[in-house]
Amino acid sequence: MKKSIVVAAILLLLGLQANAQIIPGAGYIYSSEKTKGVDGSTPYHGFFIGASYNFHIVAGLGVAPGLYASFLTHKENDAKGSSKIGYNLNYYLREFALNVPINLNYVIELGHDKAIFAYAGPVFQLGITNTTSLNGSANSGGINLSDGTSWDNYSKGYAGGYWPVTSYPNRFNIYLGGGLGFQMGDILVHVGYDRSLMNIDRETNDVISRGQLKIGFGLEF
Repeated sequence: MKKSIVVAAILLLLGLQANAQIIPGAGYIYSSEKTKGVDGSTPYHGFFIGASYNFHIVAGLGVAPGLYASFLTHKENDAKGSSKIGYNLNYYLREFALNVPINLNYVIELGHDKAIFAYAGPVFQLGITNTTSLNGSANSGGINLSDGTSWDNYSKGYAGGYWPVTSYPNRFNIYLGGGLGFQMGDILVHVGYDRSLMNIDRETNDVISRGQLKIGFGLEF
């Protein structure tokens, strides 16, 4: 019985491999971060690049694990901080992360090498770097910041009321995403949306969520 299960699993794996396709892709990200109970949101812009490996299960249905790198930036003129210390400073946030989506997808063939498809599934994210850099210089409260000063938001920040900490983000997060796309020949174009399931912030009482709109393209090999 055990041998039969092992043989069946191997045959299934071989069958999936025979019907698998590598799909490299890239695209644009618009991300919006929202703090619960606070008006407005923080916008980020960036891009993603990577590849997925689509296993065809049955006609039209597949599962596609992938690995993508994402890069997001945000620029902010800190009016709140300026009102406290009397300086006009710009802050630049840069975030680099690795993302592992596992999407279930369904394809509807339209004929003449054209198709539409839908996909949905979780996205596991691991933050690699999250830094804030300063444009401008100031000296207040015993803290000296010169032009170009930067700090790692994962490990430290200038807190205490003088220097606004952009965030104390979690390195790890899980998103739930989905989207629609169109395929012509080997070229795919898709639009999707991801929503964070975990709190972005790790140290304060704030509840911060993030939504991400993605517009991308891929090539099916």
